[in-house]
Amino acid sequence: MKIENALISLYNKEGIEDLLEILKKYSVNIYATSSTAKYVKETGYDVHQTEEITGISEILGGRVKTLNTDLFAGILARKDKDDTSKIKVLFDLVVVDLYPFEEYFKNSKNPKEDLDELIEKIDIGGVSLIRAAAKNFKYVGIIVDKNDYKTIAKHIDENEGSITDYTLSLLAQKAFNRVIEYDSTIFKFFSIINENESMLPNSLNLILKKKSDLRYGENPHQKGSLYVVSGCKNSLADLKVIQGKEMSFNNYLDLDAAINISLSFEMPACSIIKHCNPCGVGVGDIISDAFQYAHISDPKSAFGGIIALNRQCDEETAEMISPLFMEVLYAPSFSENSLKILSKKKNLRIVEGDVEIKKEIELRSLSGCYLAQNKDNLQDNTSFFQVVTEKQPTEKEWAAIYFGWKVVRFVKSNAIVVATPNRTMGICGGQTSRVDAVEIALKRSGGMAAYTGGSALASDGFFPFRDSIDIIAKEGIYAIVQPGGSIKDKEVIEACNEHGISMVFTNVRHFKH
Repeated sequence: MKIENALISLYNKEGIEDLLEILKKYSVNIYATSSTAKYVKETGYDVHQTEEITGISEILGGRVKTLNTDLFAGILARKDKDDTSKIKVLFDLVVVDLYPFEEYFKNSKNPKEDLDELIEKIDIGGVSLIRAAAKNFKYVGIIVDKNDYKTIAKHIDENEGSITDYTLSLLAQKAFNRVIEYDSTIFKFFSIINENESMLPNSLNLILKKKSDLRYGENPHQKGSLYVVSGCKNSLADLKVIQGKEMSFNNYLDLDAAINISLSFEMPACSIIKHCNPCGVGVGDIISDAFQYAHISDPKSAFGGIIALNRQCDEETAEMISPLFMEVLYAPSFSENSLKILSKKKNLRIVEGDVEIKKEIELRSLSGCYLAQNKDNLQDNTSFFQVVTEKQPTEKEWAAIYFGWKVVRFVKSNAIVVATPNRTMGICGGQTSRVDAVEIALKRSGGMAAYTGGSALASDGFFPFRDSIDIIAKEGIYAIVQPGGSIKDKEVIEACNEHGISMVFTNVRHFKH
C-alpha cells in the first residue's frame, strides 16, 4: 500500500524526525493536530493542520481535537469498496502517541488526591484514532510506538514509499495491544480509588510488559523473561541491581519471598531464603542484630541464599555478610561504606529499591487455565487469638508466638516454625506429614528451644492428633500456636494440659502450596 497522506497526533514528539524525513522523501502529505503541527513545522517539514479537514479548532480546552466525522471517515474508508467522493482526505498512515496516563499514575503517591489531574491524562481521541486505523489495517498503517519510527521508515524506503500487507497486519496487532495496555492501567487506577483492587472480577484483565529476557527459567533448558504489570509501581522489576550478574528466574522468586517476609515486620528485620522457603528470620533493635539472628538460625542452609533487609544496609551489617557466600542481598538502600565493603564480593548481586506490600490478586498457571486468589499478605488481628489450654503463655512466649505466626505463613505447607521472640530456631516446610515437619523443625532447632526462657512452635495447619504434641513436649517447648479446627481439637488440648503446654488458636489458616 502506497502512502500518500499521513495523520500524526503526538504527546511525546521524540524521534519522529526519522519518520518525517522518509515521508518527505516520498512526498507524503502530513496532517497533524495543533501542538504536533507546530512541532513538525518548527522541525522544518511541511504540514497541514487537522482543522483544514474538520473545519474547527480544538474545543473544551483541548479535550476535543480529533473526534470528527470527516477525520474518521478518512481513516475508516475502504478505498476499493466505499464511496469516497465526499471524503476530504483519505489517510494511509496514522501515527499516535497517547497522553502519558501510565507515567502520571505510576508517579502518583496518592491517586485519590491526584484524581482530577489523572482523569485529564486519560486519552480519548488518540485511542479512537488507533482503534479506527487498526480496524482498517488493510488500507491504513498505524504506528503507536516511537521505537518503531526508524524501523518503519526503513521499511517504507525499502518498499519505495509503501508498507507491505503483512507489516500493516503486524502494526494493527501491536496497536490493539497498546489500547488494551492503556485501558488496563486506567482500570487499575479506578480499582485503587474504589478500593477494590484485590476483588476477583468476572473478567480478569492483566497486561504484562516485558522488562527483560532472563538467561533461562527455573532450569537451563527453559526460556524465561521478566514481565511487569501495566500501571504497577514499586514492583520487584523496578529494583536497581547495583552490582553483580543479572538476576535469574530463581533469584526473582526467592527475592520476592524474602522481601515479603522482611517487610511484614515493623522492627528492623532480616530474612534469608533458599528455594522460596525461609531458613532464617530475625528482628532486632538495629539491622545488624536482625541479620545476625537470622543467620544463626540455620547457617548451613543459609549458604548461597537470598538476604532481604527492611532497613538500610550499614557498615556493620556489610562486615557480617562479607565473609559469607550469598547469591543476592536486598535492602531499601545501602550506605557508602557498606558498598565499599561488599564491592569486594564481585558475584554478590546487590539490589536496592522500594517494594510495597499491597492488596493484590495472585495467579497460578495450570494446564490451560489459571487460579486466582487474594494474596495472603494482610496481618492477622491478634485480638482474635484464643488461649484454649489451662496454662497461659508467659510474656516471652506471647512474643515468640507472634513472631512464629508471622513467619509460618511464608513456609510451604506442612509448615512448622520454632521461634523465640526475635528469631527462628528451626523451620520445616513442604512435608506431607505434619509429624515429620515437627520432628525436622525441632531437629533444626538443635535442642536449644527449651533454654531460651520463652520459645514457641507455630503450625500453619491444625494438629490432627496428639502425637505431635507429645513430641513437642519432650523438647521442652511450652507454647504452641495453630489455627485450630480439627475434629480432634479436644484430644490435642488435653495433651497440652497433660504436658503443661499453653496453646493458642488463631482461627486463621495460612497454607502455602
